[in-house]
Amino acid sequence: MKKRLLFCFITVVLLCATLTISALADDTVKLGIGIVDATGLRLRAAPDTNAEVINSAYQDDVVVVLADYGEWYQVIYNLDVGYMYKEYVIFKAVENADLGEATVNCPLVNLRAKPDSGAEQLTQLEEGETVHIIGLNNGWYKVDYITVYGWTTGYIRSDLLDLTEVPPYNTDYSYQQSIAQELVNYSMNFLGVPYIWGGETPNGFDCSGFTQYVFEAYGYDLDRVAQDQMYNNGTEVSKSDLMVGDLVFFGGTYVSNETVTHVGIYIGNGQFIHAASGGVKITNLSHDYYAARYVGARRII
Repeated sequence: MKKRLLFCFITVVLLCATLTISALADDTVKLGIGIVDATGLRLRAAPDTNAEVINSAYQDDVVVVLADYGEWYQVIYNLDVGYMYKEYVIFKAVENADLGEATVNCPLVNLRAKPDSGAEQLTQLEEGETVHIIGLNNGWYKVDYITVYGWTTGYIRSDLLDLTEVPPYNTDYSYQQSIAQELVNYSMNFLGVPYIWGGETPNGFDCSGFTQYVFEAYGYDLDRVAQDQMYNNGTEVSKSDLMVGDLVFFGGTYVSNETVTHVGIYIGNGQFIHAASGGVKITNLSHDYYAARYVGARRII
């Protein structure tokens, strides 16, 4: 009878491991931690720049790297599984990072003293028990677990835990987007303010004086001139990935051989608000004059 029960238990454990592997990736022992090195890095449904955007990550957010797909990583970001462009993710196989709570996904797992299947067993956890993940070490989660003796730190193989909480120090994307929308709404208060060369107050703005003034109201310090805002502030973003609140830049608008001479704020629906001849106004990016002079965009928020 005991042998039969043991056989059933082993069968359940093996089945659990098999289901876990098929649920997320070919190998659910996680590769490592990724640290986002950009503002507004898109999490996409497939490793393709045209794929659906699932979420957007910000500078220094952490992701769990599941697999390597050439120029892309498959990752878990804020509990969503998707793909991030590898160029903007700093990969670390060993890293301390607060990933929040996770639950055991198999009937019984070992908490070990080191990230090794042969290391000392500190205790055993049952399915559904909760731990707090504080790092990842070569495929093993480093965790804090509360016992009758207090908190114990150890290691559990990463395919045996399911993340259940957004990492507490990651960016709240919806909050960032609401701030960007507030900033754009605020910028609309200045529609019609006259254009003045060198102007940087509501009495009159030039293009970069306008963007600097608006962003300063929300605690963001921009350089004074358009060229410096382009090269020194925020992170680069492609035209296809523009989001509300991004800065958009143009060249040759008054000096034909200058690379960056004009800047505005993207407000969505292919439009931007800017200080130009005739005062602060809204223009379509598809406008022939500006479409021909578009040189790039930067994400500040």
